[in-house]
Amino acid sequence: MKGVSILFDERKKKRIVQIDMDAIRKDPEGLEDLMDVLVAESRRGEPTISLDDYVKSVKRGKKR
Repeated sequence: MKGVSILFDERKKKRIVQIDMDAIRKDPEGLEDLMDVLVAESRRGEPTISLDDYVKSVKRGKKR
């Protein structure tokens, strides 16, 4: 995305997201997309649940 830079530490791990606020003002939906990607990436490796199982658990009143 234009206006966004990801900075890495000495071990090549992503550590800092640098955002050009002028670029974000021109494309606010781009920031939402970026945040979605960051959240998804941070949750990589977590256990998943199928949509059907989630819907069933919600109908039964369980929290998930």
